Amino acid sequence: KCTWSSVVKLGQSLYREKPGQDKFRPKQATPVSNFFLAGSYTYQDYLDSMEGATRSGIMVADEIIARADGPNGLAAKAKENQVETPKPFFAV
Repeated sequence: KCTWSSVVKLGQSLYREKPGQDKFRPKQATPVSNFFLAGSYTYQDYLDSMEGATRSGIMVADEIIARADGPNGLAAKAKENQVETPKPFFAV
């Protein structure tokens, strides 16, 4: 049972969609190490919408995984820094 509701309309809340504006939208990956952007304003297929924000978040997650799994990623760095654990010696 709904006892109260409200519709909020903001005429200026959407980006102006016109040709050539995509170049001004930031990509999810940035030049700053381990700093990513997500949101409906970033470069993805759905301009200024919940779908766009969700898609942007998925793109950020994909970028993080790619960087973690890549040749300079976290998995590779862990292998580089891996110290061989000495095997226990048991006297028989």
